[in-house]
Amino acid sequence: MLLAVDVGNTLTDLGFYEGDKLLHLYKTRSETSKSYEEYIATLTLFLKSEGIDKKQITGGIFSSVVPSLSEIWKRIFQEYFGVRPFFVGPKLSTGIKIDTDNPKEVGADLICDAVGAKEKYGPRCIICDLGTATKTILLDDKGAFAGCTIGTGLAVGLQALVHNTAVLPEVGLVTPKKVLGKNTVDSMNSAFTYGTAFELRGLADAIEKEAGYPCKRILCGGYSRYIKDLLPDFIYDETLLLDALLTLYKRNSK
Repeated sequence: MLLAVDVGNTLTDLGFYEGDKLLHLYKTRSETSKSYEEYIATLTLFLKSEGIDKKQITGGIFSSVVPSLSEIWKRIFQEYFGVRPFFVGPKLSTGIKIDTDNPKEVGADLICDAVGAKEKYGPRCIICDLGTATKTILLDDKGAFAGCTIGTGLAVGLQALVHNTAVLPEVGLVTPKKVLGKNTVDSMNSAFTYGTAFELRGLADAIEKEAGYPCKRILCGGYSRYIKDLLPDFIYDETLLLDALLTLYKRNSK
């Protein structure tokens, strides 16, 4: 069984694969304050609940945008599971050309999004990844990473609004039924859910105009579930990044 791990700024996703099939999906918070032992305790409880023996894990790969947690997960793979994992970085063969000013600064999450889109949908894709940051990526007609936009994520924006105003309340993300709010909570949620959906559609239109050809539009990332119903012309792919890790593992273990 292969364990693929995506360490994001807010959440860490774990995918347990048997062949090409995702058998188990587990999400936990990316907490830099947690020790190796605390992560092991959490992981052990999940494995027990799913009936997974850690000896079943025979391969591993992970991507991370949190350097301090990269070291913890490397240790988890090596000491807890007893496998040497692949790490998404400059030394890993991705099969993706990075057509940017400084390819080395492109994050592992962005590269994985491009890999996953190319593998599952081919070239000419616009990938919108909604996590701690909202990223929009162009996979061009040659299948290269041709650039991206990086902006404030839904939750980060909502928290910033609350913390920088005197009377607006703490609210949880919910997609209102209508754009125009009739109360403060709906009004705030509408701005971030509908506003993000309209922003992504506008960005996709502008990117297509710059590229000179139409693209498949893909929606992924933890916060995409709040706006997926507002973007019916986008392909919602909850496991795009984890599936990309599976692709990278197979490509590099040959």
